[in-house]
Amino acid sequence: MGNTKLSGLFLLWAGAAISIAEIVTGTLVAPLGWLEGLTAILLGHLIGCFVFLLPVGYLSAKRDQTAIQATGSVFGSAGVGLFSILNAVQLLGWTAVMIVNAQQAMNGIAKTLFHYQSAVVMSVIVAVLIVVWLLMDHNWLFKINNAIVILLAVGMLLILWTIIAHSGGHTASNLAPMSFGSAVDLSVTMALSWLPLIGDYTQHTDKTFQASLASVSGYFVASFGMFALGMFTVILTGESNFTVALSQTKLGLIALFIIVFSTVTTTFMDAYSAATNIANLVKAKRVNVITIIVTVLGLVIALGVSMAYYENFLYAIGAVFAPLFAILFVSVFFMHARLAVWLNFVWWLIGVVGYSWLQKLDFFLGTTFFLALILGVGVYLTGLVARKYPLLD
Repeated sequence: MGNTKLSGLFLLWAGAAISIAEIVTGTLVAPLGWLEGLTAILLGHLIGCFVFLLPVGYLSAKRDQTAIQATGSVFGSAGVGLFSILNAVQLLGWTAVMIVNAQQAMNGIAKTLFHYQSAVVMSVIVAVLIVVWLLMDHNWLFKINNAIVILLAVGMLLILWTIIAHSGGHTASNLAPMSFGSAVDLSVTMALSWLPLIGDYTQHTDKTFQASLASVSGYFVASFGMFALGMFTVILTGESNFTVALSQTKLGLIALFIIVFSTVTTTFMDAYSAATNIANLVKAKRVNVITIIVTVLGLVIALGVSMAYYENFLYAIGAVFAPLFAILFVSVFFMHARLAVWLNFVWWLIGVVGYSWLQKLDFFLGTTFFLALILGVGVYLTGLVARKYPLLD
């Protein structure tokens, strides 16, 4: 893999992070204020990207496997099957969430520009563009994607500048309270949702660490920027709804372009990886057909889903995947062996159930990191007294 491909990975993952969903999540951090909020966003991204994402990308590159396939080394084939299904479900959920966020923002701007709005029409437009992106020849896809991502980054800077210029110094009065630990956890779980995907793009490389670092760095820089943009929008304008704030900037068609294509450059990765998971499960070869089905299903869900459940959706991802990869990390990087498969499943279930309980403690580095730390120590100590086995291929 040459330098061009490394830069391509950087831009691919930067494009994944430049999305309306990341901005919307950043708006939730606004109650902390700019200094405490930025600190929470930075800590959460450092943990999510370099404690979780980087080791998974590296492990996938080292073993020439996807992240989900790599879990087979400690959970066996049954684990790969189960986690493939869970991953496909969360990716389908993300496809729906991205379409909902996009159509709401598009409608806000279309109403201002054209005095027209339709949830169905806007959702269908986004879904069709995602399918077109997915069916594009991969060589062309990466060239176009890289160019679009650079334009999106410039566009986001323009949005920030415009919001600052038009800010009235108001304070939003309808903000839900947010603790520092919860704000950190939002950043961690957003990065965590990409854990099962990163290996899809790092597994076939001879530069295992460089490719993983380029991918994670691209996501880190862009995602931090999107969270900060969302937070500052609320602080500067007093408007907690980013769509409303965006429609008031008078950016018009530029904002519409940014919303549509930022959604496409993110969601095509969700839909493609979901289709790949499903194809591996059913032993199908026509991944393109499955990607279309996944996108259509995401569209159907988007037309009926409520964004009131968005924050709970993020925490559910943390509850499922944080214990999974904590067990994998400890087994591969520290023990260089595994516990019995059934025992690993017991620890995973303890982690899933314990996640919501640990949230009540409001650990300052977030529930996800706290859970992974406790579970990792538990697995390691169990390995000192229980029989250990070689890692599975």
